[in-house]
Amino acid sequence: MDDSSSLSSMTQKAIDAALDSKWEEALKINKKITKLDPQNVDALNRQAKAYLELGKPGLAQKYYCQVLKFDSYNPIALKNLKIMKSSKPNCIPKERTNCHDRLSPSLFLQEPGKTKMVSLLRVAEPQKLSQTYPGMKVRMIVKNRKITIVDQNESYLGVLPDDISHRLLRLSRGGNKYDLFVKSIRVNNLSIIIKETFRSKKFKNQPSFLDYTNNITSSTNLLTSLDSANSGDTNEADDEEEQQEA
Repeated sequence: MDDSSSLSSMTQKAIDAALDSKWEEALKINKKITKLDPQNVDALNRQAKAYLELGKPGLAQKYYCQVLKFDSYNPIALKNLKIMKSSKPNCIPKERTNCHDRLSPSLFLQEPGKTKMVSLLRVAEPQKLSQTYPGMKVRMIVKNRKITIVDQNESYLGVLPDDISHRLLRLSRGGNKYDLFVKSIRVNNLSIIIKETFRSKKFKNQPSFLDYTNNITSSTNLLTSLDSANSGDTNEADDEEEQQEA
């Protein structure tokens, strides 16, 4: 296998690992890529993201800065450095492995007409999806009579199907409120959970969702995916730079 094929294969594995929130594995793969190609800004960004998710913000910052040495206008590195700079020191947990917006199980218990799992359409490219994780809070914005789903930094993730968009547009404009969370991430697929948190008097007898077949039937699957996303092989010794940060 030539170097280009090897890099392509490792890149896909790195993206898949990030999509599954396997940050230790993603870090290992991206380190291998940057050894072969030190100026690979995509791998350096993924490496920084993995360090951030593993509770090592100093190393994350180091590699985002390294990206800017090779691509001074790289939007991913610039955005994340800005976020890290504006955050108070205690806003970035020392250990993030088990704290990804840990959610109450009751939030995802079946509530007929109030909760629904939806697969987004026209999802963002895998590189962007790799920045998300199960349980991450997202939000909806209205664009051209459609509802677009974005993360907390306004990054595009996908759009809701037309039938859901039209219904939620009407209900939201009438006063209903909703919380949205990432349910699962795969290559070219992102599923979210939509939960009604407030129903206006205008719609007091109208459920938000009429089709219950896709509703969440229990919290077990979500908690399993969250635990899986938050788990990882932490037995491997840190390398020298990780020890320096510690």
